[in-house]
Amino acid sequence: MTEINHNVNESADKITLTTKVKRGTGTRDQDEIRLKVKGENPEDTAQKLAQTLDALEAEGVTDTLRNTQPEADE
Repeated sequence: MTEINHNVNESADKITLTTKVKRGTGTRDQDEIRLKVKGENPEDTAQKLAQTLDALEAEGVTDTLRNTQPEADE
């Protein structure tokens, strides 16, 4: 007899928003941030996404990424 296994992944959060923010167009002049937020309804989830993007900008995370350059030996 063959045993069948089912994997169930449940979460209280029913809405998932995923976004990718990209700056620059050249191969070596691009910054990319991937962000995923979850929530129970679309309005709250969208607000959470906007607040997270604002916080990244306010805390200087995006500027730090833009200014990070590889060392000459890398």
